[in-house]
Amino acid sequence: MKLIIEQSLELAEPEITIRCGLIDEPLRRLIEQVRLYSFSITGRRGESSRIFRLEEVFYFESVDERTYLYCEKEVYECDPKLYELERQLENTAFVRVSKSCILNTARLESVRALAGSRMEAKLENGESVVVSRHYLPAFKEKFGL
Repeated sequence: MKLIIEQSLELAEPEITIRCGLIDEPLRRLIEQVRLYSFSITGRRGESSRIFRLEEVFYFESVDERTYLYCEKEVYECDPKLYELERQLENTAFVRVSKSCILNTARLESVRALAGSRMEAKLENGESVVVSRHYLPAFKEKFGL
């Protein structure tokens, strides 16, 4: 792979162009990382708000018609509904794993099979999320199983 970096003060924002013959698995993962870098989301907790880069988010969860984003040690509420996030996060490392959860596969530490054609995804922060059988094929594809 050849990497060319051109710097210009005339550019208002970074621009990335990928030229390739075929998109293989390592290149697909690189593209996912670039997409994560370019997306941010605002989370609220109490009276304070914070902007998060997607790579900081371990997963999104919907509880009682509210959406929460989970980071390494903290939880924040955010505005988008899960179906909106799912659409916005297409072709990134995020994948829907249940009716109420979208998981960042880049934050996975390990997975293990559970009874009933489900899986448990253990995250880098020690938390575990259950992958329901309905969403298991997409999860396996995204995680490379």
